[in-house]
Amino acid sequence: MPHAILALALDLGNSTCRLASVAAPDEGGAVEVLLRLPCSQDLVRELAGWFDAHPLPSGTCVALSSVASEAQTDEVADLLTRIAECVPCVQPPAGLDLCLEDSRGIGCDRLYAARAALDLSGMPTVVVDAGTALTVDAVRPCRNSDADHLRGEFLGGAIAPGPRLLAEALTRGGARLPGVDGRPGAPALGKDTPSALEAGIGVGFEGAALHLVQRVADEAGLDQPATVLTGGAAPFLRAALRAAAPGPWFEDPELVLRGLAASARDVQDGRS
Repeated sequence: MPHAILALALDLGNSTCRLASVAAPDEGGAVEVLLRLPCSQDLVRELAGWFDAHPLPSGTCVALSSVASEAQTDEVADLLTRIAECVPCVQPPAGLDLCLEDSRGIGCDRLYAARAALDLSGMPTVVVDAGTALTVDAVRPCRNSDADHLRGEFLGGAIAPGPRLLAEALTRGGARLPGVDGRPGAPALGKDTPSALEAGIGVGFEGAALHLVQRVADEAGLDQPATVLTGGAAPFLRAALRAAAPGPWFEDPELVLRGLAASARDVQDGRS
């Protein structure tokens, strides 16, 4: 099938749903986010309203990535079939050999981000996705010459809390602690309780990410890997990670959407 049949990519994340058009690489590869919604109980209704206002040609493909519950994923896939009158490509294979002891339950968003990061760097890479959670993963070009359609090897990684989860945990766990949102660039030396909390959230998050990037690369056997950063909390990490990067540096805020679209195109083209 021609690339033009893939119209949209829909990423149903932990806290946010994003709908985007993703051009093919030979068309520039531009990502245009068309809709951004919180993952609430009203999500399916709000998506239905958007598709009612923006009807797609029958038979158009929308690629779906979801780390939501199975029930909500099924609801969204059913919506795409009924309301949008399209053929959803639900969680297409990312084209990665999963070098894991147990791959059950791994978030497809991690795999799509790793796929896109590998396409971007073309070399062994540490992928840092800073969002509701922080994920730090290792991926490298596929070394299995018998794997016709595999782009790379996903070697594993780490999952830690993002800034918002850290802030919420402090508020819940400390009866007298005020509710404070972390902020990028906060100093480590807080001069009062709110600024001390900001330091713990922001600087602590940065420190965890730096250490995880180094340990994940070392334990995966990646020498001078590229570093690719994505996610809504990227401003917390950008300066420190870029300064510490042992190899080439990349940043792409739409890494998951780009990897999802590339994986769906593989399915369309019969490469998966």
